[in-house]
Amino acid sequence: MTYDASLSNNSYKLYNISKDILHDVDGLLYPFNPSWKRIGVNVSGGADSALGTAILAELIEKNDTGTEIHFITHVRNWKTKPWASYISIEVYEKIKEMFPSVKMYRHQNFIPLEIEHGNLLGINEEGVIAGLGISGDVLCVNTFSDYVANFYNLEAVYNFITNNPTDIVHEWAPQGRSWNESLVISAERCPQIGEFLIQPWKLVTKDFIIGQYYKKGWHDLLNITRSCETDVKKFPNHFFDYSAYKHGLTPLMTCCDVTKDKDKWCYWCAEREWAKDQLK
Repeated sequence: MTYDASLSNNSYKLYNISKDILHDVDGLLYPFNPSWKRIGVNVSGGADSALGTAILAELIEKNDTGTEIHFITHVRNWKTKPWASYISIEVYEKIKEMFPSVKMYRHQNFIPLEIEHGNLLGINEEGVIAGLGISGDVLCVNTFSDYVANFYNLEAVYNFITNNPTDIVHEWAPQGRSWNESLVISAERCPQIGEFLIQPWKLVTKDFIIGQYYKKGWHDLLNITRSCETDVKKFPNHFFDYSAYKHGLTPLMTCCDVTKDKDKWCYWCAEREWAKDQLK
């Protein structure tokens, strides 16, 4: 697979990140300090966070560092997307199965629907809570992550957001990030415990992510993950809410299953299919 890793790799030079903690993953630099004993990973159940965590587990196992991995998962929109928490558990169990020598723990947060972006009284047009400067769901995510990091003495927390392909035409598609405006690793979020916030995929597009599943033979893990963010509100005849959905029994579709019209897909389905097309 050919992939231009320079955008991401150059960012580590820009911020003077030590080469001692950078590992080559198919030409892409990936930060992990072998001296860390406990790290956190934000895992939603999607392909990006599952791959990022599996690569960490692979590095821990290969270098015999004994590092613990603490999964941090935020359950949200549970009434319209009741499958999300089940999938995050399945991803956790699968990665544990793949790397049995690595110690892993899971911590689940719950975000009430009432404080999700746009659902809370006392917010402005951007969904920001007056006096706090952020939306309710972001507040809940940040404070829970800080709690887990402090309680379990985590030395780094990973967040696996990816860069946005510039050639996807979609109403939800944000602009791509550039190397000079994105910190991929910093110690600014929780300096009192020396915790690092690491975003190794921040300047990496989805084709690299999907390609690694194929190259490493991790198809079973990829098949468990879910990128689609569509629910019963968009396709009421094909999706089910919490009152009707039974995980493992109720059919669980994606936008691509429901329609071949790409304009009706959610952005995340469009991004995943774009990545597959690039690999072809």
